[in-house]
Amino acid sequence: MGNTAALKEKLVIACRILDREGVMDELGHFSVRCPEKGGVLINGKVSPGQAGEEDFILLDLDGNKLEGALEPASESPLHLAVYQTRPDVMALAHTHSPKIITLSVAGKPLRTVENQGASIIGTGAPVFEKYGLVDTFALGYEVARAMGDKNICVLKSHGNIIAGGSIEEVCVSALWAEKAACYQYDAMLLGEPDWYPEEEIEKMRQQQIKGKGHVRTWNYYKWKVSR
Repeated sequence: MGNTAALKEKLVIACRILDREGVMDELGHFSVRCPEKGGVLINGKVSPGQAGEEDFILLDLDGNKLEGALEPASESPLHLAVYQTRPDVMALAHTHSPKIITLSVAGKPLRTVENQGASIIGTGAPVFEKYGLVDTFALGYEVARAMGDKNICVLKSHGNIIAGGSIEEVCVSALWAEKAACYQYDAMLLGEPDWYPEEEIEKMRQQQIKGKGHVRTWNYYKWKVSR
């Protein structure tokens, strides 16, 4: 995963990408495991798009602050509960993706309708049905259970969480999930979507891995924010 300084640098880039693309608003957060320090790096109480490296704090898995000047975001337990229950998860983003929220408000499940979405949504995104902030560990564990072994969970009328093996993967998956929701929303305005065949989803996921689609996408959006 890299050392602490490198992780903070990537977190800043990822937050700026998601902010620039309208996926991460002023109240989201992005986190990553920090093996070097034995904790989790997450932006404190600052808007992700404005965050500099100094605005990321280090928490242990119980929520105790180990390093950093800012106070933890109220929904830090959402991240920490997933890290506690999913040792495979190395990074996590909580966003307020507009079209994902819109579909959940309308009671429409987020489903795969195109190639990129297949790799993150799969046969459908699970939904956490409770309203309000996920600001306790009890609620965080409920979200983790709803998420199961998926790398996405929709928070009804609230947003979503995206998990993965790296900052880059999570950033790209968040972009692809919102893009897929936009396609689904637009298609539903025209009628019943031609849903992506379930038997094709794993094939598409493997094609993305083989073609290193996440890598190319990360490099593209990193270039966009650096111009």
